[in-house]
Formats: sequence, C-alpha cells, structure tokens
Amino acid sequence: MDTLICAGGSGARILESVLHLCAAGLGPPRLRTFIIDPDATNGSVQRAKDAVTAYIACQKVFGDGPFFRTEIDLLKGSNEVRVWSPVDRAQRFQQVLNYEGLSPDQRQIVDLLFTKEELEMTMDVGFRGHPALGAAALSLLPLFRNDTRNPLWSQFATDLQHDVTNGEAHVVIAGSVFGGTGASTIHPLVRYLRSPDLLSSNREKLKLGAVALAPYFQFSAADAAAQNGEATEAEKAAQSELFPLASRSAAEYYEHLRRNSDWAFDAMYWIGDDSPVKVEYSKGGSKQNNPAHFVELMGGLACLEFFFGGSPAHDCCYAGPQASTELPDRNPVTWRDLPLSHLERNRVRDSIHCFHLAGAAHLGFFDRLLADERLEHHSYFVPWYRDHFTNGSGKLTGTEARTRNSSLTEYFNTHYFPWWDQIHTADGGRVRLLNRSLWDGGGSLSHVRLNQLGSILYQENGRAPVHGMDSFFDWTVKVSKGSPANVSPSSRYLWILGKAAEKFVQQTHGDSRSE
Repeated sequence: MDTLICAGGSGARILESVLHLCAAGLGPPRLRTFIIDPDATNGSVQRAKDAVTAYIACQKVFGDGPFFRTEIDLLKGSNEVRVWSPVDRAQRFQQVLNYEGLSPDQRQIVDLLFTKEELEMTMDVGFRGHPALGAAALSLLPLFRNDTRNPLWSQFATDLQHDVTNGEAHVVIAGSVFGGTGASTIHPLVRYLRSPDLLSSNREKLKLGAVALAPYFQFSAADAAAQNGEATEAEKAAQSELFPLASRSAAEYYEHLRRNSDWAFDAMYWIGDDSPVKVEYSKGGSKQNNPAHFVELMGGLACLEFFFGGSPAHDCCYAGPQASTELPDRNPVTWRDLPLSHLERNRVRDSIHCFHLAGAAHLGFFDRLLADERLEHHSYFVPWYRDHFTNGSGKLTGTEARTRNSSLTEYFNTHYFPWWDQIHTADGGRVRLLNRSLWDGGGSLSHVRLNQLGSILYQENGRAPVHGMDSFFDWTVKVSKGSPANVSPSSRYLWILGKAAEKFVQQTHGDSRSE
C-alpha cells in the first residue's frame, strides 16, 4: 500500500492536493495517510481533515466509477485523519526535554543549543519556525512505538510490516524545509522508518520518498507583533525573511548526507517558487490557513510520481516555467510546466479536465434537474434518466439518493472548486491551467458558464472550442446506453457524467493534444 505522511501546515496542504487528484481518478488503489503537527487546531490541518471526510463520503458512493477510486486508509479505529504530535500542547519546550531533571552539565549543553525564549515557548501552536525544537522532539520517536495512550505508531508499524511482507511499500513524507514541523520531521522520520525499531524484517522492500517544499509564501511577523503589542512575539515566531537561509541550510545538510553515504531516501523532490506570494501572518491555530498554491499542486503530483514510478534512485529531474513577454516580471505556469516524469501529461490533464466538466455539469445543471419534482412525471425530457432510473433500477430523486448526491455537491462546492479557485487567484493570474475568464462572477469554478464548457481549459493559442451544455447533454444520452448495471443509481449517474465528459474532451480537444 502507498502511505502519505504529512508534516505541518504545508504537508497538510499537499494532502489536500493529493486528495483532489485522487478524486479525478489519478490516485493509487489505496492510500494510507496521517498528519504530524503539534498544532491540531491549525487551519490548514483542519481544512485537510474536512476534505478527507468529504472525499471518503463520496468514495463510498461513487468509487466504482471513473472518479473517487482511491480508498483512504486512516489507520484502524479512526473515522477521520489522525493528527499526531510529539509534544503535549500544555507543555513548554523545556518540559519536553525534562530540563529540570537534567544534571548541571547537561543543562549547560541545552543552554548552549537553545535560547531562553525557545526553552520557555509553549507547544500549543507547534514549533513556530524553529526546526531545532522539532528535531529534538522527533528524536524521541522510538519511545512512541509502544505508546498505549496514542497507538498510532504501533498500528502503523503493524500495517507497514504487513505491506513489506506481501510486496513493496511506498511511503512519502511531505512538508516544508523552511518552517518548523516539516523541516524538523523529514529526516528524523526517515531514519526511524529505516530502523529495526519499526520494521523487524523485509526493510529493503520499503521505498521512501520525500516532497520538500522550499519557500513559496512570505509574511511579516514583526508587523503582526507590533500591531498586537506583543514585544517578544517576533523573536518566537517564524520569520519568512529567514526562509531562504533555512532552505539553503537544509539543502546543504541533505547534500552532506548524500556525499557521506548517509542517504536514506529513494527519491527526494524539491519544489518552490522564486516569487513567494504574500499571506497574512498567524502564529498558529485556526487563523493559519493560507490559500492553496500551485506549489502544493506540484507537491501532490510529486507524491503520485513516486507512488507510480517506484524509486528513481539515479534520476535528477527538474522543471521550470518558460519566460513570457506578457508577464515580463513573472513566468506563467501552464500544463507543460508541471514536472512529470512517470505520469503521462496528457492523462493528468485529461483526467482533471473530465472531472472539472463532470463537476461543472453537476453543479450547474444536473443537480438542480434531479431536485425538480417534475422529473419523475416528465422523464421523457431526459432520455438517459428515463432509460436507466425509471424502470425499477433505482431512482435518483428519492430521499436516500438525494442524500448520496448531496455528498457530491458538498465536495465540489466546498472543497474541490474553491481549491482550484485559490490556486488561480493567489498569484495574480500567473497560473494558466484553467480558463479564468470562464468563471461566471461568483468567484468560484462552480459558476462556470455552461454555454462555454469547451473552453474550461486555458488555451495558450487563444483558440477555444465553443461547445456548451447542449453538446455535453447529447453525450450523456449516447454514453448512458453502456452504463454499468451492477452499481448504485448514484454511482451510475456519476459514471454517465464522467463518460460524457471523456467523449466531450475527445470531441473538443482531440486534435490539439501535445506534450
């Protein structure tokens, strides 16, 4: 099985990206995941948890079609994503180190490594951009192997041992290298996963990858501290001015490991942005909830690259956007710029395209059609509905069916489309994967102009097909004749939309595909 371990807020946002790619049918058959973050109230963590819950609700209903096929494993006994912390929120850092219980000589060593402000920091909102604190806490990982209060690591060890006994197991650790939790988690966790403390046998079958995010956002902690009248806040807080230096130090550290044969990774992906977007500062909690960014989308694709591509131990791949005369100070991000090696670019683009079309058609037309009480008595206006949902094969208009369909509406409206909207608006029009001009004034992809569905992707040549909802509706009628009979009515409904979207893409873009 494939496992994604997400460290910190950036790691949680990569989980969100992976999840939406899985919804479009690009994920592995099964995916185990959990989050490491001392700040369980982090806004990005909560958003990822909510998205996983919404995804699972859809997967249970629609997972036997072209979308939502990836089953999510949350570890035994859990109904939501587990968030694990190496520290207690009520602790100060000096308590994590048992500072008062150390000998005088040991205290002097601690005083040499950590400042007084760091030792007195509370752990309620994480490590605040201080990776040394997190690394010290994560060094205690083996002690949690038999923690009965929180059995996450014992459960994970059991499941992972089962994976490597029956085949290869792929694990990706995702997080930033410039903050606190992510920067302090990646290497200690990899060393722990390689040790006999976790796996007793078949450790050679464990393939480990890391998605390391370099700086892609910035803020001013000093301004926030001054506004709040907190004189010492700037000293304790993460400081984005230091992110480049922290990233360089991390790169030098990992290069040192590689040159000295202490390299525990099968693959490592570095992703960042040379024009970091400005976000509001927050020391943690629910307010720390940055908008989605295209770097996180690339991080999600990197995770899938590792899951599907194995262990490119000797590969060195890089990608960067091409220069543009239209944006002289920034380079646009297009489909050609996505750094793909093992995944087929056309498949990635077409799968996302089809999912977008199915979602736009559902929210903008079919969801309201199915809610119309007149449908059952006038089904001849909707041939595919009459043929498949009125002859004893199950209705889409009953209370139970509407409840199932509402999970799809919730996922598109609350999670998927707003995520894409943020990716395209967070950086001033730099991202050109979808056609921003097609979004109909509502500030969300859920308001796509249905008469221009053929233009949902951004066209670099300026030419876009004009096919709209009428053409899409025709395809729903044609493809419905081959819809599966041994699935639930709701699953058959999304299958029809997915196949119609596939034919629609072939019709409108079949002759224009290129790498």
